[in-house]
Amino acid sequence: MFLNLKRKRKKVFIINIFLIAAIILAVIYSSGCKISDSDNVSSSTAGDKIVIGCDATYPPFEYVKEGNIEGFDIDIALKIAEKMDKEIEIIPIKWDSTYQIPEDLQLDMIISAIPIAREKEDLIDFSSPYFVMEYMLISLYETDIIIKEDLEGKVVGILESDKKNLSEDYLLTYNIEEYNDVVIMFEDLRNKNIEGILISLPMGVSLIAENNGIYSVLEVVKSNKEFGIVFRKGSALKEEVDSILEDIMGDGTYDEIYSKWFNYS
Repeated sequence: MFLNLKRKRKKVFIINIFLIAAIILAVIYSSGCKISDSDNVSSSTAGDKIVIGCDATYPPFEYVKEGNIEGFDIDIALKIAEKMDKEIEIIPIKWDSTYQIPEDLQLDMIISAIPIAREKEDLIDFSSPYFVMEYMLISLYETDIIIKEDLEGKVVGILESDKKNLSEDYLLTYNIEEYNDVVIMFEDLRNKNIEGILISLPMGVSLIAENNGIYSVLEVVKSNKEFGIVFRKGSALKEEVDSILEDIMGDGTYDEIYSKWFNYS
């Protein structure tokens, strides 16, 4: 009888181990866009999930918060996965201007605020544009500059790296001063060494939020810089994603996501 009791206790102990393991797995798979280990990841579009690479270092497009990757791009990816009736798995990657997809990872696609570069289309495929970079024309709030026409012919600062993204005809409206440092550019605006600034929407939204009541947005203008989702060359997934992007841009879903991350009012 004593031996039987030990066996029963052993069985209960084993069962408890399996119950605990099941609970842990349930928690993991219900936790949303957690950062996954990049080891042993395989492409899974044929199954119930889609594996997405993301360099989460560019808020508000993608960034890490409390162990999760969040941002505009992630919400777009979640909506795409929902339309495909799949879960998503986010794999952290390092992206650079070489436009090379990491060969050691079997990713289904990459979404990471990647500019569409037509000269790279022999290496990879891009989705249709899902974001067009916009620039904010900003001045100081308590000045005589009330509307954008008040800045015509006046000195307006812009980062040197951003100048190429706006049309020459548009820039000719102002006396453009180029900067390499955004901090110095905003200091010059506050000191009234310049009278306006052209700044990318993501950076402008952040600065306005941190400096409430200091700056006035006179205009938001689209640039020629477009972002696309990246696929391996010849991926069958591109056509389906393009169709989904068209749908969400037409039914108001895209506008809701956009307003969530780029609201400057």
